[in-house]
Amino acid sequence: MVIGIIIGCALFLLASFYVVKFIQKERSKPQKPKKEKKKKSKIAPKETVVKNVHITVKSPYMQRKEVLFWKYLNIILPKHYIVIPKVSLVDLFIPDGDKSIFRLIADKTLDYVIFKEQDMSVALVLDIYDKSYGDEMLDEQDPFLLEILAKLNIKVLSILVANDFDRESCKDKIYSALGLNVASDSEKKNSTSNVENK
Repeated sequence: MVIGIIIGCALFLLASFYVVKFIQKERSKPQKPKKEKKKKSKIAPKETVVKNVHITVKSPYMQRKEVLFWKYLNIILPKHYIVIPKVSLVDLFIPDGDKSIFRLIADKTLDYVIFKEQDMSVALVLDIYDKSYGDEMLDEQDPFLLEILAKLNIKVLSILVANDFDRESCKDKIYSALGLNVASDSEKKNSTSNVENK
């Protein structure tokens, strides 16, 4: 009888040992990642995975206000100027020496850069912002970045776009910053009447 109890206990311990081993083995297996529910959209975003990095095409690339302002700039600027939106600092500046400070601003972009077409030198940087709190909030540039641009003698003009902007005032400011003359309404009328009189 005692031998039967000892054998029964030994079998119970042996079974318990294998059950614990089985549980440990199951827990150590890599868990399958849970599938996230994708947001349903009419147009599926373009995406891929490259070396364990999930990449999705940014959409939209520019906010509606930014696109409208960019179109406006292309209308008012003389032909020997080119305006490029969303210019990365990495593409614009060449750091030399200790790059730790440059890394603080390297990932930033400038809203619009106006280049002189002749040599593609920077003529003016435009920083647009609004003071709304919504889907299309545009922030002002980092003061540290503005300080660096000032030290590089790059003019920066900040323009409030909000829901709309004063186009004539904006044109005057941009032309003034570029050193261009803006014909006033009376000058435009005089030049038009002079042409008609001839």
